[in-house]
Amino acid sequence: MSHKSQRGFTLLELLVTLVIVGILISFVAVSFTTNSYKHEIRAEANQLAQRIELARRVATTHNETWGVSISHTDYRFLKFDPIEDEWIESEDRLFRKHDLPMHMFLEFDGNRDIPRLVDKFNEIDPEMVITPGGEMTPFVLNCKHEHSEQTRILESDGLNKVEVFAITDDREESSDEDDDE
Repeated sequence: MSHKSQRGFTLLELLVTLVIVGILISFVAVSFTTNSYKHEIRAEANQLAQRIELARRVATTHNETWGVSISHTDYRFLKFDPIEDEWIESEDRLFRKHDLPMHMFLEFDGNRDIPRLVDKFNEIDPEMVITPGGEMTPFVLNCKHEHSEQTRILESDGLNKVEVFAITDDREESSDEDDDE
């Protein structure tokens, strides 16, 4: 009798291989998703910091008082109209209301020890005020994503440029150059 040798894989070997490949793919997918959130948070935080600095320059150059109104899901830039004695939302393309991407949010933590520079005039009052001299309300602003532990912190003492820091779990990075992992 001749004995035929079997070629190929058994069903069990194929199933084990599929399970291992599936596990590896899920790790890769989670890694890509986490990096995507990280870059999205970084882009939004940097964009807001740059817009605040630009508003500061415009306020100084045009001798105007500007403000930034922050909510959980958006932010807007305001100009103070001294004639009407009220804040007016900027219509400039760079300073229009900006809605954050889905699942991203802001947490504003202004310095409560500093007296407000203006009284409340209407429902669109700024949390941060930028004076014609370039000073602004000191603040700490957290930019977060619901599906990520990554947090970007925008911070200013009111005199110096807005700084952006990355916080992940218990690790703190002091600049954006370290984020290109």
